[in-house]
Amino acid sequence: MFRMGKRLFENVISGPVTRLKPREPFEGERGHIEIDISKCVFCMRCARECPCGCLKVNRVDGTWDIDQFKCIACGTCASVCARHAVHMCCSYRKPAEHKKVNMYKGNPPGKRKKAAGSAGEKA
Repeated sequence: MFRMGKRLFENVISGPVTRLKPREPFEGERGHIEIDISKCVFCMRCARECPCGCLKVNRVDGTWDIDQFKCIACGTCASVCARHAVHMCCSYRKPAEHKKVNMYKGNPPGKRKKAAGSAGEKA
């Protein structure tokens, strides 16, 4: 009986433990993935490293797709991106009424053309 009384008294004095909404994000909180498609070089490393397979990168067409319903917000894609094109936002995305895949269109880097008279050419 004494322990319950002590706990009740501590809870009354300490104040609320929960936060009211809207709230500030916690440090290290993961929300959702965003991409800056202008920085992306379509190396496909994010898609290869993604544990749930929610990313599809097409180097030829210059498209980058993410299925937010498959994404578990682990942050692996953001950590392996060499150009820092993919990053995690602290805010959660808005609720969706139906399932859809977000598609981004960018400009993949073109293939390098060999210069005329280079050392690798045979005469």
